[in-house]
Amino acid sequence: MLESTSNPDPRPRLRRLARRWRQWAAFWHRDLGYFFTGTVLVYAVSGLALNHVDHWNPNFVITRRELILPLPTDPGLITQAMVTQALGRAGITDAYRGHDFPSARKLKVFTQEGAVLVNLETGEGQYESSRRRPVFYQLNWLHLHPRSWWRAFSDGFCLALIVIPLTGLVLSRSRHGFRRRGVWLVLAGIGIPALLLALG
Repeated sequence: MLESTSNPDPRPRLRRLARRWRQWAAFWHRDLGYFFTGTVLVYAVSGLALNHVDHWNPNFVITRRELILPLPTDPGLITQAMVTQALGRAGITDAYRGHDFPSARKLKVFTQEGAVLVNLETGEGQYESSRRRPVFYQLNWLHLHPRSWWRAFSDGFCLALIVIPLTGLVLSRSRHGFRRRGVWLVLAGIGIPALLLALG
């Protein structure tokens, strides 16, 4: 009588493979998250700033103030020395760069950090200056101008943003894992942009 041979149970081997995969997923999820923490902050902070560009200037601090520049009403009589002296009396310490006449009644003076527009008939003018907004200017520059090595680094960051959530799906096996609570959160996160696209 021939002895019956049963096939070995594949489940222990599959469990070992699944455990090993979760270990590797945890490794990549953790270490990529650590490595790209700074890059996430760069894009998150600059993204928030650029999202609200209609409400503020994320790159420059704009300053405006009214002033009086007593100058001749005839543009032909106005010299550089007169303009620089008038700027000094008005408290403008920016270095003079030049001036021109947009019209017969208007004088525009260019300074190192801004410009002054003056009504020659009244002497009334407005000084507008701009300076780089600390931190935000630099972060926005990185966000909007990927060049040379930073472009390659940003591409690696984009790939990591694919790996991190995919590996995160398999980390938890509890009631908070992907198969229970997680799947609904994933569907909600996908559904919101999908709904906006459908309505747009």
